[in-house]
Amino acid sequence: MTWLAALAGCEQGNQYAPPPPPEVTVSPPLRRAVTSYVEYTGSSRPFETVDLRARVKGFLKKVDFQEGAEVKADQVIMVIDEEPFKVRVATAKAKLDEANAALEKAKQSKAREVAEAQLALDQAMLTLSQVEERRNRTLLSRNAASREDVDKSEASTKKSAAQVEADKANLDQTKADFQTNILAAQAQVEAAQSDLKAAEIDLGYCRIASPIDGRITRKLVDVGNLVGDTDSTVLATVVKDDPIYAYFSASEADLLMFRSLVSKGERADYRKEPVPIDLGLANETGFPHKGKLDYADPAVDPATGTVQARGLFPNPDHEIIAGLFVRIRVPLRNDPNALLVPERALGTDQQGRFALVVGAGNKVERRQVVTGPSEGDLRVILEGLGPDDKVVVDGVQFARPGLVVNPQPAAIKPATPAGPDTSKAQQGSAETTPPAPAAGK
Repeated sequence: MTWLAALAGCEQGNQYAPPPPPEVTVSPPLRRAVTSYVEYTGSSRPFETVDLRARVKGFLKKVDFQEGAEVKADQVIMVIDEEPFKVRVATAKAKLDEANAALEKAKQSKAREVAEAQLALDQAMLTLSQVEERRNRTLLSRNAASREDVDKSEASTKKSAAQVEADKANLDQTKADFQTNILAAQAQVEAAQSDLKAAEIDLGYCRIASPIDGRITRKLVDVGNLVGDTDSTVLATVVKDDPIYAYFSASEADLLMFRSLVSKGERADYRKEPVPIDLGLANETGFPHKGKLDYADPAVDPATGTVQARGLFPNPDHEIIAGLFVRIRVPLRNDPNALLVPERALGTDQQGRFALVVGAGNKVERRQVVTGPSEGDLRVILEGLGPDDKVVVDGVQFARPGLVVNPQPAAIKPATPAGPDTSKAQQGSAETTPPAPAAGK
């Protein structure tokens, strides 16, 4: 009996007891404002580029800059031999003085006064001839003079009259010549002034200055070489890269989409208000450089089906060098009530992405979700979850659909601060990949 009682006691102690429900951590999706972005690749280009050229022919006399250094606007950096051009300036000044003297001489001419005096003299002679002719005719009527004397006085009167007419014509011509000579002398002065100005300009071209602030390349011509001989010789190039441009291209479909967003008021028009964009270099994480959308082509290139856009970025430390490959991130739209869950709470199978949710009776449910852009260690959920759903965020390995679990509530704490992700490019999912920002129209 003792043995049977002991045996019965052992059998009662080995009865099956089900394990407790697995413990999982659950949390409702984090709700906060999220900006969706699109990314493009492009290249950086200088804000301004100026080739310094020889505009006159001469021998390069001086190079006064350090290759690769910063130069300022109006800083003289090269000098062509100025002596031949100084001689031309002196010659032009002498010709100007000569033309001024000729003008002064033309203004002081007394030819009009001489012609007027000659006319007065000949008019007096005509008057005398007319008196003589009348006297002789009177004497002839009295038989006190001969016909010959009358004929001579008549001829003398006609001669004097002709001379007066000639004097009048000469006076008119003299007056016309006076004005013409002055105008001609003034034209000579103006021509001499133009020659002097041209000579002074050529002399100024001997001193080659940078028209902009920027960095200068190496010198392309050494001192002593003849420059500006057959064509305009490039001596060096000045590049301004603060600020700096970044060019990128977007498709025709993207352009149309963005025009639609602008018309709906879901996106700003860059021509009316600044549209911020971000830039990252190939060796940088995220998009540390902040700028704005500056320009978009007014037409699509039919050969490529794309439209080119441009961003403008401050570059005070010259971190962005012209010609680099760059990544551009442009904001698309802002969702003030986006739902986010940790990436670790999401799974992927043949049907797509899903999340596990604890429902009624603490049973696990599988929810098919549509994801959006990432925000650090979080992912935006576009469809499939509600703001009050209890999403399994930890212990996912212990949960499966239909299983009863022991949910432990906890708040989602993102590893990165709210706002745009600075460690990873944010792009929409396949369902929400947005168009290019190029047009902004």
